[in-house]
Amino acid sequence: MLIYVKHYGQMCNRLWAIMPVIAYALQKKKKLYVIFAKKSYLGYFPHLKKCKWVRFMFSHNCIHPKSLEWRLSLLSEKYNLELKEDLKTINHVGLFSFVDGWQHSSDVSYIIEQKLEIVKIFEPEEKVIHKVNYYFDKYKGITIGVHVRRGDYKDYLDGKYFFSDEVYLDAITQVRKLFSYGNGNVRFLICSNEPFNVPQNYGDIFSIDNTDGMIDLYALSCCDYIIGPPSSYSQWASFYGNVPLCMLLDENIDINKESFSRIVSFNTFENGKCIKLNSHKNEYYLE
Repeated sequence: MLIYVKHYGQMCNRLWAIMPVIAYALQKKKKLYVIFAKKSYLGYFPHLKKCKWVRFMFSHNCIHPKSLEWRLSLLSEKYNLELKEDLKTINHVGLFSFVDGWQHSSDVSYIIEQKLEIVKIFEPEEKVIHKVNYYFDKYKGITIGVHVRRGDYKDYLDGKYFFSDEVYLDAITQVRKLFSYGNGNVRFLICSNEPFNVPQNYGDIFSIDNTDGMIDLYALSCCDYIIGPPSSYSQWASFYGNVPLCMLLDENIDINKESFSRIVSFNTFENGKCIKLNSHKNEYYLE
């Protein structure tokens, strides 16, 4: 049986890490036992908890891993019980086969084949869907989702992607020119983990009232296009909703329609470009 015990980072990092393993379980009809998942994150996805091929055990919301969690991780490494190769090449799963999710986060095995089922089981709670639909159901036009990532990005990679409001507003101005043609309407949805100051003359910018990380994530997936800095968060929204994403890799970026492409797997765009990290320069680039 497959055992998933290592969990990394915040919600979307965890989603990308576990998703290829879930795709494998769905494709091969193998039971996947996920141990020590974060209980609050599981609450966002009611269909995931009901999936017959995935079982969650000993979920918790502790800040630090439990001692048993560490022991199981060390045990899997010590006795070489972890599956190292791409999941598509695995012909046999042992009695106890551990999967390190982050190690497989870029593994595309069975993601395409199971995309529809993955989207179904990761559908959020009905109250999230209902709240977001209120802002989208009657709107006739193009909605551009703007992921404003602040918080931990102040220190991440020396703050390179901790963009100012002016950088985002410049990107919005560029995108507005791209899509403001004919009599079509264009608006911009700000999704941010910190306050964003919108100038009074920008009447086409809005945010969802009383929002949170899950509501914004689903809202981004309902947009027509997304712009934002390198992040697993906007990548998940693009993948889940089939939404073209423009990644802001520089504060002086020039945006055109070719800048947008859908995410098909972690760090991989539909146009074939991949997101890479230059660890020497502490910056992302496309290849």
